[in-house]
Amino acid sequence: MTEIPDNKLLLDHTYKKYIPIVTTICCAISVILFIGINLEEKADDWSVYKRWGSPPMTDIFSGSYWGLITSNFLHVDLWHIAFNLYGFWILGKKIEFETNIPYYLLFILTASLISSLSQLAFSESTGIGISGVIYAFFGFILLKSKTEKAYKEVLDKKTIRQIIGWTALCVILTYFKIWNVGNAAHIAGFVWGVLLAYISGFNLPKQLSIGSAFLVVLASSIFWTPFSNSWLSYQAYQLHLTKHYDEAIAAYKKILDREATNEWARENRTRLEVHKLQQKINALIENHQYKEILPLLNRINELDPNNEWAKETKKRSVW
Repeated sequence: MTEIPDNKLLLDHTYKKYIPIVTTICCAISVILFIGINLEEKADDWSVYKRWGSPPMTDIFSGSYWGLITSNFLHVDLWHIAFNLYGFWILGKKIEFETNIPYYLLFILTASLISSLSQLAFSESTGIGISGVIYAFFGFILLKSKTEKAYKEVLDKKTIRQIIGWTALCVILTYFKIWNVGNAAHIAGFVWGVLLAYISGFNLPKQLSIGSAFLVVLASSIFWTPFSNSWLSYQAYQLHLTKHYDEAIAAYKKILDREATNEWARENRTRLEVHKLQQKINALIENHQYKEILPLLNRINELDPNNEWAKETKKRSVW
């Protein structure tokens, strides 16, 4: 009598032999970017980050939207890429095996987009690293494990507790400014993964409509996010460049009201205020209204004690 093979054993054997093409390609891209940026002389320079896939927020708001995807695959530290690719491989391989390549590829791209958009909305950059996508995988598998046998043994209770504990630790360390972690990317990725798992039981049109609506709402943050300092900083800088100085100063002030330690906003606001005072002084000189000049020069000295123009102008005896 021929023994009937156990379906679970066959499935396990098939899974172990399975080569996840998309997961492998994503890992390879991350390794290539990691090697490339670490061969640079100044790996911490923004121009270098942009060259290897992570443009600054000003470039993204100006149209370099590709950075919302590519920044997920960039890692600078060895521990970071090792830790991330391990999690990406373990969880990603399972999802790729159980679904199909088009779905899985779309999952990765949308999770990358959502995690980057969320991080950008709550910080000054998209952040780097594929951890936001890993959290999306985690959320997806966590919910799927409640309804589908194929996912039940992927995450044990110990692993779930470790991930939750790690997430809480990251939030605490970021809050106390001990270590800056992309918590917004992690949380948004997790929510996206849970949402995809939840709507996977719906028909395709319904899945597409719900998923697209979520993406559109979040993507709108590129064009209008008044609560985001990143978005406000970009708006202030554009007003600055286009010489709308009063509006720019007001925008810099709003940033400082939210974040008093923001030196970039403080320096730019000071620079503009000094520039406006210099314009007033030059106009007064042309009109021979010398008595009003000294208070303005004193104000420049208060704003910028090292301003050479104010020092030289103040030396003139006519004031």
